[in-house]
Amino acid sequence: MPNFTLTDSIFEAAAEQFATPFHLYDEAGLRRNARDLNAAFSWCPDFKEYFAVKALPYPAILRILKEEG
Repeated sequence: MPNFTLTDSIFEAAAEQFATPFHLYDEAGLRRNARDLNAAFSWCPDFKEYFAVKALPYPAILRILKEEG
């Protein structure tokens, strides 16, 4: 089951504005998860997480992940 933190009205408004189907990404959530991951492995200076671009080759997402290290 999805774990949405947004109300249904957010999705309904997006569906009225954009053609469906569409993907809606939570930038704050992406940044928070990236920071949490980096913090969890901060004890290991050689640790480097690699993102599988094939899984999601969306430039905006890649930019966010690059900005978060």
